Amino acid sequence: MDLSTTSQVLGIISMAIGILTLIGKILIVKPLKDYIEEQTHSIQPHANGGKSLPDIAKNVIEIKTSLNGLSSQVNRVEDRLNTHIEQHVKGDA
Repeated sequence: MDLSTTSQVLGIISMAIGILTLIGKILIVKPLKDYIEEQTHSIQPHANGGKSLPDIAKNVIEIKTSLNGLSSQVNRVEDRLNTHIEQHVKGDA
């Protein structure tokens, strides 16, 4: 085989690979991507008007933060109440 024939064969092989890649993308990748997007639509960040998993996770973190703050406040009130009771118990004795 001479150089020009080899070049032509390699060119045809390159075109065939390109065409097969394009067909694969159109027939396999795009439908698969569309299917995945359709199946995961309900858990995407901007789906369902704020009812997606990232929104739920954010809300859970906010609730946890609020509960931690509330717990600290309850502990302070409990300490003050215990101190107040101890003072009255000592005063009555």
